[in-house]
Amino acid sequence: MTTDIPGAFRKILLTHLPYADSDEFSAGDDLTALGLNSMGIVSLLTDLEDTFGLELPDELITEETFGTVGSLWEVVGGLVAPERFADA
Repeated sequence: MTTDIPGAFRKILLTHLPYADSDEFSAGDDLTALGLNSMGIVSLLTDLEDTFGLELPDELITEETFGTVGSLWEVVGGLVAPERFADA
């Protein structure tokens, strides 16, 4: 699993994780334990799609995808060109 998670992705994710104190979470951190719930998933998905110009296919919107920071990054990172994650 990729552990190099770009800052731009971390910043978006952090706004949807009420139990995360900072963006220093690891790939193995459980998103539910960090406070992501079903309503949060919808909001996070919208932010990711709007920010990075992607559309997550329905078959990838699963519990596994939204299980950990790393599992979500693996899916999103695979759909977006790396330069889209450059920290501005």
